[in-house]
Amino acid sequence: MYKLSCTQEENSPSRATDGCIERTTSDLVQKKLSVRSIFTRLEIKPQNQGLWATINFAFVINGIMVIMMGVLLPYIQAEHSLSYTQSGIVFSAHQLGTFIAVLATGVLPYLIGRKRSTLLMCGGAVVGLLMIIAVHNLFLLILAFALTGICRGTLNNTCNVTTAEVSGNRTSAMNILHSGWAFGALISPVIVLAWAQAAGASAWRLASVTVAVFIGIVWVLFARSTLPEPPPKEKRKLSMSFLRESSFWAPTILLFLYVAVETSIIGWFVFYFIDAGTLPRGLAGIVLTIHWSMMTIGRICIAVAANRIRNKNIALLVMAIATTICFAGMILSGSVVLSILFLLGIGLSMAGMYPTTVATMKGATSPVSLGFTVAISGLGGIFLPSIIGAVADARGLATGISLLLVGAIIMVIVVVWHCMINRRDKSHV
Repeated sequence: MYKLSCTQEENSPSRATDGCIERTTSDLVQKKLSVRSIFTRLEIKPQNQGLWATINFAFVINGIMVIMMGVLLPYIQAEHSLSYTQSGIVFSAHQLGTFIAVLATGVLPYLIGRKRSTLLMCGGAVVGLLMIIAVHNLFLLILAFALTGICRGTLNNTCNVTTAEVSGNRTSAMNILHSGWAFGALISPVIVLAWAQAAGASAWRLASVTVAVFIGIVWVLFARSTLPEPPPKEKRKLSMSFLRESSFWAPTILLFLYVAVETSIIGWFVFYFIDAGTLPRGLAGIVLTIHWSMMTIGRICIAVAANRIRNKNIALLVMAIATTICFAGMILSGSVVLSILFLLGIGLSMAGMYPTTVATMKGATSPVSLGFTVAISGLGGIFLPSIIGAVADARGLATGISLLLVGAIIMVIVVVWHCMINRRDKSHV
């Protein structure tokens, strides 16, 4: 078709051929220029373009690994005959590893360099993912999940910080980076399902090995990259006065609850749909794909509409109330269709809560206070999954999952407190 149009436009066969070649060459040049235009728009220098590509690939793999931990947990429970309490502790170990990494990445890069610290803390995930399929000891399983969590936290820190340093257009670069994480989260359950179709019962082991290979590739790419070293720390007197301010504690407690609920969704929703008989084990992991699909759509909508939302406090309250209603609907509904629909609502409602909370923080927003907020909020993801497991053993999984509804209700109360503080501070200005 393309050659015919060329021939029609030219008078002679030779000119037609020359025209086709010129147009084909022109198309290739335009494609090359379009890639360059992306780097230009993001204000990334030529020497950093390969590093930026590595960082984005690493973030996609990070998204795959994090969701994979929740998808594989029911298989691991069945393989090792774990109780719900033990399963909760194992999954909490992943979040504990993330918390350790958050603390370590604030110190280690300044001691041994960013590249060495990244390689040191990410390499353990390969060992951990292989341990998951090889060991038959609860302590070693906990250690394996902790190693994957350390890798997760390290990649989060390294990729976010480095993107901010190499890109002049940080907002666009960050959006692209986190879209990659969401894409990884979306396809992670699909990888397990694909292996299940090909290999049956051993699919979860092959999925774990697949992610271990991906992490190994990331490790090699970082080893060959030129990660910029962190700037020297400035010696300054640190003020801890924000610990006495309610404008610090309200959003911090809100994010603590948000992370607790979000982490528990990753760890327990697959169990919940299997236990309820709603979906078979092979398909239950798709609920996380559904959840993250709506989270992605919600975040895109919030990003597009952010400048048009005049009262972000009211928007945050609406999101918290909608999340609570959807949790109540999913838990109380006896219908498969309604449960899935309410699950979609949970993902959409929760999507903008974290960034909107950060955006509405007033007063106590120094780098130190924000660091404390991130660290404290991460503790929510350590404790709640374990508590749900303990309650599930004592009262059943449905009762354990109902704690998420309790957490959502408390979130609404804390959002109201947070809005009242912001309104008070605004009136005092």
